[in-house]
Amino acid sequence: MAAQPFTPASATSSTGGVATATTSALGADENANGSTKTDGSPTGETTVMEVPVRTKESFNKLMVERYMMRDSIAAAALQQQLEQTRKQTGRTRDRIHDYKAIRNEYRQWFPPSRLYGEGYNGYANGYTETQGPSRIVYPSQKMRPGRRVAPVLRYKRKDMLKQAEQHEELVPVRLEVEWDKIRLRDTFTWNLHERLVHVEVFASQLVEDMGLKPPAPAAQAVYEQVVTQMRDQLNDFYPFAHFDEDALDPELPYSAYKNDEMRVLIKLNITIGQHTLVDQFEWEINNPSNSPEEFASNMAQDLSLSGEFTTAIAHCIREQSQLFTRSLYSVGHPFDGRPVEDPDLVSAFLQTPLQTVFRPMQQAKEYSPYLYELSDADLERNETIFSREQRRQKRSINRRGGPQLPDLKERQRTIRTMVVSSVLPGSAPNLEESRLYKRAAGTNRKRPVRDGDLSESDESEDSAPDSPAPSSYLAQGTARTRGMRGAASAAAQRMANLGRSETPEASAAIHHHETRTSRRFREETEEPLHLYVKLKVDKEKLRRLLAGPQTPSMSHNHGFGTSAVAKAMPPPPPTPTAPAPATSSTTPQAPTTYTFPAGQLGRLPAPPLVPGQSPPPAPPPPEWLHEALRELQKQYPNDRFEAMMKYSYLDPVTEMPVQTQPVPEGVKHVWLPRIRCLDCPTKLYTPGPDMTAQKFEAHLRFSSHKEKVRQRLAGIIDETRSGTPASS
Repeated sequence: MAAQPFTPASATSSTGGVATATTSALGADENANGSTKTDGSPTGETTVMEVPVRTKESFNKLMVERYMMRDSIAAAALQQQLEQTRKQTGRTRDRIHDYKAIRNEYRQWFPPSRLYGEGYNGYANGYTETQGPSRIVYPSQKMRPGRRVAPVLRYKRKDMLKQAEQHEELVPVRLEVEWDKIRLRDTFTWNLHERLVHVEVFASQLVEDMGLKPPAPAAQAVYEQVVTQMRDQLNDFYPFAHFDEDALDPELPYSAYKNDEMRVLIKLNITIGQHTLVDQFEWEINNPSNSPEEFASNMAQDLSLSGEFTTAIAHCIREQSQLFTRSLYSVGHPFDGRPVEDPDLVSAFLQTPLQTVFRPMQQAKEYSPYLYELSDADLERNETIFSREQRRQKRSINRRGGPQLPDLKERQRTIRTMVVSSVLPGSAPNLEESRLYKRAAGTNRKRPVRDGDLSESDESEDSAPDSPAPSSYLAQGTARTRGMRGAASAAAQRMANLGRSETPEASAAIHHHETRTSRRFREETEEPLHLYVKLKVDKEKLRRLLAGPQTPSMSHNHGFGTSAVAKAMPPPPPTPTAPAPATSSTTPQAPTTYTFPAGQLGRLPAPPLVPGQSPPPAPPPPEWLHEALRELQKQYPNDRFEAMMKYSYLDPVTEMPVQTQPVPEGVKHVWLPRIRCLDCPTKLYTPGPDMTAQKFEAHLRFSSHKEKVRQRLAGIIDETRSGTPASS
């Protein structure tokens, strides 16, 4: 059927009268309005929109154009895919060629580890299949955490039930183990009826916890001493006997015929790390309701102490109670409420019955807890005093004849070796802080001895008023020992004044010959006998003082006597070991000498470095260093070395060289004398000791240094033989 052109008539016939109705409606509308507006202008003609006519030829043409466009797109995509395939094939062929070349020709330069890496060798991801066939590892065969080798604590459920039915009797145990350079000290309580944990298992785990494992030579010796001391103290334990009985006569009070109150004085002196707790209190040993562990827990909570102090306080209470219990066993006390008959033992107990619960104000200091921190110097001094007390207690002999009673007046001080851990609270961060090993003598800097100071337990510079160490009244001891210290001071004064006139001076007004001071002196706080004065001197004046002689003669005293510092200084107060100085201003006084740390003798202050500028020129080394090197050159004529000044940074507190980068703020800038070996130019050497070069002489004796000197001399000889002048 051929397509016909679009006409109004055909449209009318094909649509079934729709177009005719529309035309009639438009005509009626036009007749009603009188005109029709087209494009905004009134006209009398009707405009009809023309619709394009679609024929068979136009449709076929459209389809052909679509086919051609799609074929072109498909051809372009196929060409692009072929191009990519060709490039990918070329790259793959090149990689295969390179791999074959690396695998065969360049294998020695490109091993597989260089191409693919070493893999995961750490954290249990090592090489596999290197020890033969695989095997099953049971939990008992696995390596324990921390590579521990001590026996593991194992017990059955029925054994645990039997242990729960046993009576608990805690025994205070004190360990004092010294072997070679190891000093192990610990205190704890052990159940006398313990059936699960054996002493040997506990000792092996304790030794391993302190860092001494069985391969170490000291582990076995320390282990044996721990087992021996624990066995001895467990066998020497005397339990206290408590009786609960009714009154013989209900009409009479219990105190009418019996007095079983046994109050003792417990003294605490516990040092754990750098903290020391000092306290004393009364304790009733005949009361089964008193729990040392509960009391120690409450005391540690009130004073905000660590758990180490809790167990140490409980141990001290049980240990000192055991002294009195052992004494009661020694005199045959029946533990039935009868009064103690031994006079020495009666004097050791406190007065009973208690007259009043209020103490006089003079005893407030003695019954108050003190917690203070010790410096390194105080710890060393504390260690020396503790060793002396132990030796004295071993040499002490009680009364002759009759039963031998323990010394009830002396109390052992508690010093614990800290365990090394980064998790446990109150532990040491490293092995040096735990103080397990003895420190070599001379490792710490000591203060210079003052004139007439003969006491070894005097206060150091670290215990200044700013230090949290105990104050003067605590350092002077109790009222019972002050007279003894006064007698010792008087003896030291006599030794210092040997060969002098016996005329009494103003400072000798204190009556040191009395064995005890009066009550008037005990009720007051005694003033310290020493006064430390810190002076701040200008840098320029300090440099002039250090540049001059350290012990000026009388002809040079006027230079220091007229200085502002000397005029502003009052005369030092009189001390028991030195006579009172004259107050005349004409008396010349020598300046206070300053002791440099080791290796810093002859140091000079240096200006700070300015960023972007060259460092300042170094000053000449001190003359004594040149003289020492000249003397050393005579002994070693073939060696080459020279003196120099090194720019260094010092810590403002310790005055030790700072090696960290970046340099912290507030450091001191100084020039330090050093020695440079021209044959070994990579290091600088510190002179010493004092104004000598003996430390550097040890370097000249090393075989490596001698070998370099021999090579240099051999090169000079070869150049001389060949005719070439040798370089200096």
